[in-house]
Amino acid sequence: MIRCLFILLIVSRSFGMTWTPLLLQSGVARDFAMGGATGAMFGSTSATSANPAGIVAFPLSKRTGVSSVIQANGAFGVRNYFENSAEKRSSLSELGDVASHFVRSVSARHRWAAVTAILAEPVMHRSDSSRFDGETGKQLLAEYQTSVVLNLLLHPRVQVGGRVDFYSRSFQGDGEGFTYGVILKPRGVQVGLHYQRFPVTGPRWLHPLDRRIDKGTTASVAVQQEDYSLAFQLGNLSSSGALGFLEPRVGAEFRPVRAVALRAGGSLFTRSHGSVATFGMGLVDANWFRDKSDRLKVPDDVLTVGIAILYDKGKPVHGYSTMTLAWRL
Repeated sequence: MIRCLFILLIVSRSFGMTWTPLLLQSGVARDFAMGGATGAMFGSTSATSANPAGIVAFPLSKRTGVSSVIQANGAFGVRNYFENSAEKRSSLSELGDVASHFVRSVSARHRWAAVTAILAEPVMHRSDSSRFDGETGKQLLAEYQTSVVLNLLLHPRVQVGGRVDFYSRSFQGDGEGFTYGVILKPRGVQVGLHYQRFPVTGPRWLHPLDRRIDKGTTASVAVQQEDYSLAFQLGNLSSSGALGFLEPRVGAEFRPVRAVALRAGGSLFTRSHGSVATFGMGLVDANWFRDKSDRLKVPDDVLTVGIAILYDKGKPVHGYSTMTLAWRL
């Protein structure tokens, strides 16, 4: 895998592309590799669905319990944290900051309701897009979001969810965002709809493929089977005082064996002449190692890698990579 990344880096240089590694984007690598088209799909909290109704943290057999997701790739962030920010924080704050790099989420469930807290997800603010530069050192993003997600299983074929995102910038509050979603499961197909609104202080990107502005309504449809998944998503994105525009995304996932998932996707930016092609891989489904009563109904890959190439008028101009190394307790 590492060799493949180096080969891609060399090839990108030959095309005059800029290559940016996003090593801290935990939880979004699967969505990243599928072109951001997971709005109607279910995923674990280590490979999150874009729709808050799609987050799965517990097996169906567990009606009451607590779980968490530990991420090893937090080690990259801790090193930079101690180099750049630790001296500005109290000892108690340092303890919480370090923990948030390694504990991606904590979830609790009772019967048909589940609550998940995602402690610290790096967010790309529009002005921060150059902060992750592999040549000048992997730096922390200045913007973070802490999220609280509520899921309600109203019926075996109806699941709804809501998420509140608390943004912070340089350890100071920077507004709240809200997302509401529903996923319906008629025969063999999943249909999703979710609405997201960002704070008025400016647009955020959870990763560079997100072209959302102030608010947006997204409709999606997916077929999700044990060995393959197909997804299509259409977003209506708008900002204050500007007309909205539609953005289509597609994604596919194929699992030839339980240990390997191959992913690809793409998105068309209809407001500009841009587009993006994505691909990636998931390795070692953690459900392999669990008792049948503790297996999730969706794949729970330990290592997930995503790669995206941005195009402008058909010419590749920028490459991104992202990686998640996580384990659900």
